[in-house]
Amino acid sequence: MNRNWYATILLAVLFLTLYGAGIYLDRNVQALTQQLDTAYSLAEAGNYRQAQQVYEETAEQSSQSSTVWMLLVRRSLVDQLNQTLATIPSYVSAGNMADLAVETSRARAQAQQIRASFFSWF
Repeated sequence: MNRNWYATILLAVLFLTLYGAGIYLDRNVQALTQQLDTAYSLAEAGNYRQAQQVYEETAEQSSQSSTVWMLLVRRSLVDQLNQTLATIPSYVSAGNMADLAVETSRARAQAQQIRASFFSWF
């Protein structure tokens, strides 16, 4: 009888851990997407210095979150996102708006791939 209780408790802990990891990942991806949207909106409005700063902050936050993300999803997805985010600030200027739009869109898609990679098994 005790084995059944231990198994039940272990399954409950596992479920709660996965649930918490899913919430953490989902919130981080949503925050990342919102920051990308904000930075791109600033660039469209002509506030290039502020946009570049937001892109740099987004890349830094993503880099910090990567250590946990790598436990939850494939490392290659996280590395691709971080590489994309690291290059985006160099595109923030009036003459590179098309490139900035493409790179920002790529970063959004990569963030959604990270989210989908975790939630695809459920």
